[in-house]
Amino acid sequence: MVKNNTKTNLLKKVYHFLILLISMAGYVPKNATILRTIAMLASLVFAIYLRDYQPNNSNLAISYFLISEAFYIGFIMMVLSRNGFRHWFIRKWGENNGYFSFEAILGFLFFHNGVSIGYIASSSPDSLFNFINKDILLIFVTLLFITGFTTKIFAAKVVTIEIYYWKDMFLGKKISDFVTKGPYKFFRNPMYGIGQLPAYAFAIWYGSKYGLMSAFLNQLLIFSFYFLIEKKFVKRVYQKPTPQLVSG
Repeated sequence: MVKNNTKTNLLKKVYHFLILLISMAGYVPKNATILRTIAMLASLVFAIYLRDYQPNNSNLAISYFLISEAFYIGFIMMVLSRNGFRHWFIRKWGENNGYFSFEAILGFLFFHNGVSIGYIASSSPDSLFNFINKDILLIFVTLLFITGFTTKIFAAKVVTIEIYYWKDMFLGKKISDFVTKGPYKFFRNPMYGIGQLPAYAFAIWYGSKYGLMSAFLNQLLIFSFYFLIEKKFVKRVYQKPTPQLVSG
């Protein structure tokens, strides 16, 4: 009985881990719809097409990255700002359905943003790091990838997938307590900072200058979103100043 319970608990943990991974990639199973499923399957087919039939098309990769990046960053900035289009979503569909529509679009953009960064590195290999022994380079990029990937997964698990998709910002209100545990105990923005290391790992492995540039640009823009929009929301909603008594 103990062994069966242990096995069941392990399977549950693996299941929840896979659901988290899939959700972070852009497809949230618990909020799945037929249209969203078709869109993500088509996106997956497109990613496979790029890998198998356009492996070295750097011009296509650059265009794909720039378009994906523009739509991704542009979308979250226009929707999640204090007076952004999130109000239109809510007026049109209500809070719940408006958020689900927002989440579906954002998930689609998440997926293509991630694929485009990986594709631009793999399609434009270069010799930037040929002076480093290949085995040493492999160890370095593996550690880089694991560190960033693990941190991002752990951070997403701690804040929940709803916060990962900025549900609180979309609704304009607090939906959970401010998180100060896990990676957030040591880093203010673990997903925007260390969580971006896998993109650099890919670029370094392929020796791709375009890969490094795209990883840096993506990180620069997501931090720009944080300082211009998200940080103000966090201060306004989660870190309201505590009223102080005036003596005398």
